[in-house]
Amino acid sequence: MEALRPYEALPEELEYDGIVYRLDLSYAAFFAAVDALQDEQLAPALRLETALGVLVEDPEPPLSSGLLEAILALIRDDRPKPPGPVTMDITQDWGYICAAFQQAYGIDLYKDKSIHILRFLALLRAIPKNTKLAEIIGIRAAEIPAPNKHNQKQIAELTRLKALYALKSSGGLQEGWAKLFRMLEARAKNG
Repeated sequence: MEALRPYEALPEELEYDGIVYRLDLSYAAFFAAVDALQDEQLAPALRLETALGVLVEDPEPPLSSGLLEAILALIRDDRPKPPGPVTMDITQDWGYICAAFQQAYGIDLYKDKSIHILRFLALLRAIPKNTKLAEIIGIRAAEIPAPNKHNQKQIAELTRLKALYALKSSGGLQEGWAKLFRMLEARAKNG
């Protein structure tokens, strides 16, 4: 999706194959649709039907992957992703995300599930550094420094925090263990 201009409204409908569909693009509906699409226990057709059923408010939308792709194109952020490890997982970090929204914006995500997904994502990208979520993201992104005789406590504490906040659902835990072993090897070599 191209960036919205300041005078444009957030998308709430979509014309596809000559038919205008009313959409539910709340963050809650969007994440429910994503969960359905990723549910390996559902048959592919049922995944598509469930996702469209959640996102399209009109009764019985057509079972069309093209329609789903058009909906997702309204939301997709085509900007290049910064290099580096994954530092946040919506599901695993949901409590921290809710706390950050409450702290930074006074928004209770547990109560207000109607926030448009584009607004939600814009607010999430702008979470201030003084939130626990930003602190955790910083810990996950931090590199363990090369060991020397002065930073052993710093390395031990950062390693502990990385293990504590490692992402389990996206391979973060395994990456954390690999870094820990590399750090221990380097420490052994430097004596």
